[in-house]
Amino acid sequence: MKKQRIYYTILPFVTMVVALLITYWLNQVYADNFGNPGVDYSFIFQEFNDSIPFLDWTIYPYVSAYLFWPLTFFYIGYRSKRNIYTILLISLITFGICGLWYFFFQSDVQAWRDTSGLFVRPISELNFTERLVLTIYNSAGPRNALPSMHCVMCWIAICGVRLDKKMPLSAKLFIILLSVAIMISTQTTKQHYIIDTIVAIALCESVYWIFKKSKAVVALENFYSRINSKLGIDWDGII
Repeated sequence: MKKQRIYYTILPFVTMVVALLITYWLNQVYADNFGNPGVDYSFIFQEFNDSIPFLDWTIYPYVSAYLFWPLTFFYIGYRSKRNIYTILLISLITFGICGLWYFFFQSDVQAWRDTSGLFVRPISELNFTERLVLTIYNSAGPRNALPSMHCVMCWIAICGVRLDKKMPLSAKLFIILLSVAIMISTQTTKQHYIIDTIVAIALCESVYWIFKKSKAVVALENFYSRINSKLGIDWDGII
């Protein structure tokens, strides 16, 4: 393993995390403190939403996303200098659109969470998995649901797989299958409606096709390469 190919991905990763915190967390703070309760979008594909069961054990693929995303980002960066900046550009544009949508058209899924039945039972009666679900409910809040940021991040990971034509098949399958499992878990943990997933995929896919060969990718690469070169952590991108 060549550490240089890991180190140069740190700044792009930090940039992505900061953008995520701004677009997601600040919108949560605004919604919670300035009276922006959001809209319940369950009426879109209502019958499908009503057919989704609550499966508490699917919280595990859901929370695995918090480790899966960084590892996938660094893996893509380890394999391709150009691809990591393509992914970064897609992330920044997608997060920006999501942030604006959350601000102006905030959503709320508390009624969806209530159907899990966890809120009407004493905490002492809940098992570890059910308590973990409640922990996620409390930490994530019921807003910023449309589009689903979990699904956005997973589809961006899938975009990274598609960019890397030489990625080992086993790695491709792992990333794609876990991404799909995480997206399914957003439904079965009652964290998102199906429209949240549909919009997330459509948004990412649109940005991917529009910007994957954009000159902005080259500009990002040049910008970060200059900084990384000064820090002594850049590499030529040749495997």
